[in-house]
Amino acid sequence: MGENRKISLTEIAKKVGIPISTASRILNILEKENFVRREEASKKYALGQSIYLLGYCEKMQDTLRKVAYPYLVKLRDEFQETSIMYVRDGTVRRLYEKVEPEANFRFTPVVGTEYYLWAGAGAKSLLAFMRQEEIDAILSEARPLTPKTIVDREAMYGDILSVRRRGYAVSLDEYNHGFTSISAPVVNRKDESLCALSVTGPSVRFSPELIDVIGERLRGYCLELSRNFGWPGPFEGEAWTFPFLGPDGVAFVPAADRFPLPLP
Repeated sequence: MGENRKISLTEIAKKVGIPISTASRILNILEKENFVRREEASKKYALGQSIYLLGYCEKMQDTLRKVAYPYLVKLRDEFQETSIMYVRDGTVRRLYEKVEPEANFRFTPVVGTEYYLWAGAGAKSLLAFMRQEEIDAILSEARPLTPKTIVDREAMYGDILSVRRRGYAVSLDEYNHGFTSISAPVVNRKDESLCALSVTGPSVRFSPELIDVIGERLRGYCLELSRNFGWPGPFEGEAWTFPFLGPDGVAFVPAADRFPLPLP
């Protein structure tokens, strides 16, 4: 079923190898979700708008990966640790790309793996640009993964808000025991986090001084990437790295350094 191709119910059932009644039920569901459309005159089916939207989203994510990949390589080369790109996928985050060092014991995650969105540095970088009700719903599922997993909502809120302020997040043994991760967000013109770039490795190799250096490097790279995707900052005279953006595009920070977050 191509872009301009129309096909009948009988043809679809024959090509897929299922009964016509089954094909009809499936097509009815797809039609309700706008993945296919049925022409009244011919009674034939064609692709719906949702299919093209999925294709567009996939193309955008592939563009994001291609633009971010050189930065992952630079992070790997400079710090000799695994660098990772996460994207939000509903209520989870998904590992979309990674670059591993050739030497050293390393963190070796699998591309496509999904991770909780309520724990870890990558999660904090994505949560910081979500709406309050979304954050609350996701944090309601939090549970201990290690003794250091942050399950206290107020403490997690503080870490999330810190991403906005200093530009990056840190996770010390919070998701996996013995592993540290530093992460920063890539933000678009709508004040949405497109992805999070992270550096991850064994905690014994991450001193407080090195964490600061990696965090600042991630911050700088992600600011560059954010500007490439239309983010209007940095803002002159503003101490926060990623202040909130109002509907008029004016940057602001909360009157008090605490939650609840102002809704964008």
